[in-house]
Amino acid sequence: MNADNPGRMENRERRQTERVMVVIPVRVLAFGSSGGSFTEDTSTVEINRAGARIALKHRVAPGDDLRLINLENFAEADFRVVGPTRLDCGQVAEWGVECAERGRNIWGIDFPAPIGPEESHASALLVCQGCKREVLSVLSLMEVQMLEATGSLYRLCDQCGQLTSWVHANIIRQPRSPESTAEPSPAPAAEPSPPPEPYPVAQPGGVERRAHKRLPIKLRILIRTYKGQEETSKTENVSKGGFAVALGSMLAVGEIVRVVCPYTAGAQDLVQKAEVRRRAVLTPGERWLYGMRYVR
Repeated sequence: MNADNPGRMENRERRQTERVMVVIPVRVLAFGSSGGSFTEDTSTVEINRAGARIALKHRVAPGDDLRLINLENFAEADFRVVGPTRLDCGQVAEWGVECAERGRNIWGIDFPAPIGPEESHASALLVCQGCKREVLSVLSLMEVQMLEATGSLYRLCDQCGQLTSWVHANIIRQPRSPESTAEPSPAPAAEPSPPPEPYPVAQPGGVERRAHKRLPIKLRILIRTYKGQEETSKTENVSKGGFAVALGSMLAVGEIVRVVCPYTAGAQDLVQKAEVRRRAVLTPGERWLYGMRYVR
């Protein structure tokens, strides 16, 4: 609990760079890991400059060394397994991995330092329309509003050296098919794992179709339950109908909460109601990822 508000739960995440939930196809190669040697095509769940969370069918263990190949740009590096973040009934586990090669970034995305939940700045994954450089850009709330209204921002691109148009980058990527690239495999490749969604998985009982496109925007948000608990965090992605957010409190699917987004301490913010539609574990017993839909 924070000292200034006993009902507010503290965000315990610590990262060297900001993270973003993006599905990037990757090939994972293990040589003599705890689960033996294998090759598996899968996808990231989220990434930062020095690591990722990936879905795997094969068994690994903390400390195992893996080779990851980004199948979108074919950059590769050695990674070390940090630990599991999720197990589900489909036998696909999610694991945190960190790059073992200092300064190596295979994602092709520039990352800022982490933006704490107490900061009013937002961030969005943008791509330059000139050189296709991708940046998780720190934005003011006015820039976010302009981006939502027009779909683009004009910003100075360090790579182009001029003012260019920037738009939202895709958060679900497809592998590129090179004409003559054949990666050596230490073992027959397993069937690709189902690509994880950058939104929590649907609960049993029906499939919900999303009516609005999800955009990779991280806004400061305040969640208030009807029990009086409050927590500030950052959205993982947003749409006109709802958002995804990681919280340190467990909420029930179907629970109604009060939401202020974007949230600025001390300001007269607009309070909205939202329903918890999905829930997935990020850190067992500590942190959950929620998909929420606004209640009109």
